[in-house]
Amino acid sequence: MRNKNQIILNKNLFPTRIFLIIAVLIMLSIACNVPLMASQNNQERPAGFVETSVAETMIALGGDQGQNGNGQTDQGSTDPEETATPEIPDTATLTPTVTVTPTPEIAMVFASENTNCRSGQGTDFGWLVTLLAGEEAEAVGIDPSGEYWYIRRPDLPNSYCWMWGTYATPSGPYQSLPVFTPIPTPTVGMLFSLKYTSLETCGGQWGLVYEVVNTGMITLESWRTTATDHTGGSNPQVFDNDVFSNYNGCNPVNQQNDLTAGEGQHVLMIFNNNPTGHDITTKVKVCTADALAGECISRTIRHTP
Repeated sequence: MRNKNQIILNKNLFPTRIFLIIAVLIMLSIACNVPLMASQNNQERPAGFVETSVAETMIALGGDQGQNGNGQTDQGSTDPEETATPEIPDTATLTPTVTVTPTPEIAMVFASENTNCRSGQGTDFGWLVTLLAGEEAEAVGIDPSGEYWYIRRPDLPNSYCWMWGTYATPSGPYQSLPVFTPIPTPTVGMLFSLKYTSLETCGGQWGLVYEVVNTGMITLESWRTTATDHTGGSNPQVFDNDVFSNYNGCNPVNQQNDLTAGEGQHVLMIFNNNPTGHDITTKVKVCTADALAGECISRTIRHTP
């Protein structure tokens, strides 16, 4: 009976022994794997591991923004927070550019002889100033005949007067000057017009004949003529008379003692030598009484007979 019981006991212990054996084997297996794992954890790290780690750390810290995660330069990446500092060039000494403002060209007239400037076109108007030979003035207008320039007075820049064009040489853009309507000739006072008509021979002398018309309201009674030969050589003579005439050669015809308003006649200028082709200025003086008495006025004319 004991043997039978022992056999039964042994049979009951068999599964327990099997379990213990399996448990021991599992523990031995675990014990054997521990150094294997430790060995795997202690394997040599791949080349570049440290550098890669440092680079990744720098990237994380923002210390190297020019490399990617592989330690290579990333030329296509741009940090939006990065602000480029502009390159400042060396300071150079510069010479300033001077801008020259062109002076507008204006029309001018040059006086070749002393010339009166008046309130209107001609000696019928009052004298204002005389431009001396060699003097210039700004021209601002011209009369329709082209014989008179409307100029700025040299002595009073804010005032103007009319200058006879015979002694005036224009320059600058004078062709574009405005044409001013002539000032009406006064109808009162002592006035006359003067015009050259002919050259006459007088038996060894020569006479230049001029027409005089009384354009004023005062009767004219006497006259005198004088002349300047700018060419030289004709030897003009002073000549005066108390009558006005037409002339046949140098002989007076149709004489009259005076010139009333609106009347016209002739006066004579005598030369001892032939003035033909010479540059002549003749001055005619008329007066309100005989023998050049009373009130007198003068006009001049320059021409080449």
